[in-house]
Amino acid sequence: MTHPNAAHPVRRKYAAVKFSLIGWVFLLPALISFTLFKYYPILLGIIVSFFKVDIVHMPGAFIGLTNYLRAFRDHFFATAVWNNIQFLLIGLVMTFWAPILLATLVNEVRRGKTFFRTMYYIPAIAPGIAMMVLWKFIWQPDFGLANFIMRTLGLKDQLWLNDVRLVKWCMSVPGLIMGGGMNMLIYLAALQDIPEEQHESALIDGAGFVKRILRISLPQILPIITTMLILAVISSFNAFDNVMIMTNGGPSGSTETIILYSFKQAYFGNNDYGYALALSTITFLIIFILTLIQMSLDRDWSVERMKRDEKRRNQALAQSARMGGS
Repeated sequence: MTHPNAAHPVRRKYAAVKFSLIGWVFLLPALISFTLFKYYPILLGIIVSFFKVDIVHMPGAFIGLTNYLRAFRDHFFATAVWNNIQFLLIGLVMTFWAPILLATLVNEVRRGKTFFRTMYYIPAIAPGIAMMVLWKFIWQPDFGLANFIMRTLGLKDQLWLNDVRLVKWCMSVPGLIMGGGMNMLIYLAALQDIPEEQHESALIDGAGFVKRILRISLPQILPIITTMLILAVISSFNAFDNVMIMTNGGPSGSTETIILYSFKQAYFGNNDYGYALALSTITFLIIFILTLIQMSLDRDWSVERMKRDEKRRNQALAQSARMGGS
């Protein structure tokens, strides 16, 4: 006679398979959408980049690596790469750390935290294109608000977006206001997950505001900071709409980014789609390599930090054992 519990493993296995199938059913629409509208276009773009595209007889003549070799000989492409790197560095100096500092200060507020959180987030929900157009008028040399303030303060007017030295810094200001609110909320959520007992213990030990931030807050939100850094790199190398609206690559090509240059090769009468896709593929590879490097450095740092924490715990346990024995 079969024991009544003998069928339980079979039922459990059936339930596990059923649960897995349900999960795949819910994931299937997203997988199909990503495949059709993301991965397939990316793969098709990489394939077409090896052709001299003829829109009448697609995809055209196969030319191998010619488009890629042309990119490495193209002075304008090299300038665009350098402009992207400059945008990234300026963003790291000017806009990356501001939301972290802002979130840290808001987290220290005991009353009115919701008010500050809402006020800083409101600019992030404004339409990006409309904000770029607005900032273009703010930086307008003749009647813009920026030069009005300069004249009010008795200072000399500036060319702003028409000045090669200032244009990249001016274009980074909207990102500080528009993206800062969203990033601030992300960092603030991470800071609020830190147990309050850790800060209270540090206060009892006499730790000040700066020491608590450096020793408690920043180390625990470092994974979030690393993720946001990766997103900042991706965003800098994918810069297009803000450059297109505010300067269209000017003045004198000082803000021409890789994506904008690729777009101009495909349109505006050039119709060089194969070369444009080759430039986009190179951008994808640059971002992919930089992301791998960042993730590798973060993983190595995390392992080293775990080793240091383990060493401190062992030392604390050893000290406690000696004190107990004495």
